[in-house]
Amino acid sequence: SADKGKANAAELLKKRVSRQRMDQETADATLARIHATASFDDLAGCDLVIEAVFEDRAVKANVTKKALAVTGDEIIFASNTSTLPITGLAAASGRPDNFIGLHFFSPVDRMPLVEIIMGEGTSLEALAKSIDYVKAIRKTPIVVKDARGFFTSRVFGTYVREGLALLADGVAPALIENAGKMAGMPVGPLAMADEVSIDLMYKIGKQTREDIGDEYVAVPGDDLVATMVEDLGRMGKK
Repeated sequence: SADKGKANAAELLKKRVSRQRMDQETADATLARIHATASFDDLAGCDLVIEAVFEDRAVKANVTKKALAVTGDEIIFASNTSTLPITGLAAASGRPDNFIGLHFFSPVDRMPLVEIIMGEGTSLEALAKSIDYVKAIRKTPIVVKDARGFFTSRVFGTYVREGLALLADGVAPALIENAGKMAGMPVGPLAMADEVSIDLMYKIGKQTREDIGDEYVAVPGDDLVATMVEDLGRMGKK
């Protein structure tokens, strides 16, 4: 999957060159800085590590521990989670002061926004370094509170779920998409669901139910998402 990610980056750079937005020399230099690896050992010497594995608390904890075993706990460790509270994820690091959320948006190459989420123990130094990093890669940082779903996932999640609920009720997909665009959204809710990947929504819902148990309140589209993933194998874009 690491090699697949680098290949995708190569395609994006190729498009920029073809559209004269970047020269070939710069594209080659950019690609050369990407080191695809499946070994945690290659993280040695990093100042910042961002995990972007599945929205599964156990998987994230495992990756966090393995990464910090190589880098040491003095680095800034960030999670790209779109919904899981940072305070809880930080427990696996042993250094909550150096743990922070950096939530990028899909497609990352086109979306400028990055949510920065401070956990209860996140230090101001970690926040400052994270803001500097986001600005250095020419994206727009916003600092949000550590509540499940943060800011954007709550907003976009509602938009997408309502679209899925309409689909489940039998409304024609084209009407749903056009209604979203007419309301001023850049894309329709169904296209948005596909873009963020339907199985990611499924995993988020599953982990949320495990986290809060009986307090979980079913939301529009839950059943449809489960059907798409479990019965139809429709995972969305990958």
